[in-house]
Amino acid sequence: MLIRNPLFTSMAVAFAIAGIIIPPDVAAAAQAAAAAQHAGSISLILPKVELVRGGQSADAKASTPVFWGDVVTTGNMARARIKLDDGSVLNVGSNSSLTVVKHDASQQQSQIDITYGEVRSKVVHITKPGGSFQVRTPTGVAGVVGTDFYLAYQDSITRLVVFEGTVKFCNLSGQCVMVGGGQMSRIRDSNSAPDVPIIAPNQDITDATNRTIIKGGRTGFTGFVANHPVWFTVIVGAAVGGTIGIVKGLNGGSSSTNPNGTSAPAAGRQHGLPPGN
Repeated sequence: MLIRNPLFTSMAVAFAIAGIIIPPDVAAAAQAAAAAQHAGSISLILPKVELVRGGQSADAKASTPVFWGDVVTTGNMARARIKLDDGSVLNVGSNSSLTVVKHDASQQQSQIDITYGEVRSKVVHITKPGGSFQVRTPTGVAGVVGTDFYLAYQDSITRLVVFEGTVKFCNLSGQCVMVGGGQMSRIRDSNSAPDVPIIAPNQDITDATNRTIIKGGRTGFTGFVANHPVWFTVIVGAAVGGTIGIVKGLNGGSSSTNPNGTSAPAAGRQHGLPPGN
């Protein structure tokens, strides 16, 4: 017996059309997105940052959401700030790559993996039983309760500088030292125990700060200038030099002599720049 209920017929047609129109890969991607667990967002970038999710790479923008498993990578002169859902902040330095393996704000359980490069982490105080915040490199682990610290992995060396609080710093074999505010330590390779903590020299603290700082909320060209004033000076100097060269070319090179017959100062020296700039 045929069912002639108009409502049933309409629903059947709609489901049939939906099954035809939505490809399986699109449906799977939608399900994966729905199941993805939110970890935070990229709040600042300078000037270009790459985000890899599910094997797909894209340029990140301010306010780009970050999920578990996302990889954030910065190139030369680039930096990024990631604000996690619990209020913790990660400042990612240049030439760095990290993976947000896990960030469960409700349970205060987080794991960040640094593949290479440097990151400054400002971690909120952990109060949940069983809570942990770990930043890992291929040779070491920094576990914190709530602190401000810098961790870098370069040339197989993991280097830790603690600004505030205390960090439990371990190699992959479980050998650990406690590193307090104003101290530093390092793990020299995968077979080495962490160095005994020492008072961090002022230069190390300054370098750790400068290599991960992202000033204000400016992005793009203005952000680049704010974070790299020396480079901006070089760029402007080159532009000014190019303009002077064009003017001299248009005047047949005669601009090197003033109307009174005296020689003009070489371009750049009149601005206090060294010869040749």
